[in-house]
Amino acid sequence: MTTGKMTTLARPYATAAFEYASAHHAIPAWEAVLDAAARLTQDESVRKLLANPSITLKQMTDFYSDILASLLNTEMSNFIRLLAEYDRLPVLPDIADLFKSYRAEQEKTLTVQVISAVELDKGYQQKLSSALTKRLQREISLECSIDTNLLGGAVIRAGDTVLDGSVRGKLNRMVEFISGIS
Repeated sequence: MTTGKMTTLARPYATAAFEYASAHHAIPAWEAVLDAAARLTQDESVRKLLANPSITLKQMTDFYSDILASLLNTEMSNFIRLLAEYDRLPVLPDIADLFKSYRAEQEKTLTVQVISAVELDKGYQQKLSSALTKRLQREISLECSIDTNLLGGAVIRAGDTVLDGSVRGKLNRMVEFISGIS
C-alpha cells in the first residue's frame, strides 16, 4: 500500500513508465520489471544498501541491472538508472502499485479479495463475480482465501472498499451497538 509522500514521489515516474509502456504495447513486460524491482527493493538487506552513503550510483544501478537482467531491455535499464540518479529506488514499490492501478483503470478490471471462513465453490464464486461486475461496472478477478478465524461469512476487499459480511464482524457491530445504548 502506498503512503502519501511516497505516492507523491512515485506518481510522475509511474505515469511516465505507464505512458511509455502503453505507447509501445509493453505493459505486461514493464509491470513484470516493476514488480520484480519492487520486491527487490522491499528486501531488508537491499534497503540497507540504499541507505548506505558509500554505495555509488553506478554500483546501485549495476546491482539492480544484474539481478533484473533477464527482464530488462534498454529502456527499462535506463528507467532504473534514472531512478537511481534521482534517489528514487526506495519508491519502486509505490511506482509498481501505481503502475498496476493505471493498468487496471485502463483495462477496467479490478482484483477483489474474498476472505471466507470456508472454501467457496466455483458456482458461488461465479455468482459473486457476476454481481460485483454489475455493481462495480468492471471486469472482476477474484482472489479467494480462507481465514478460519472468521467463524462464518466473508470479508470482501475491492480497491478501497471493504464489505465485512463475516459473523465476527456482525458480532462486533452488535456489541458496539449495544455498548452505545447503555
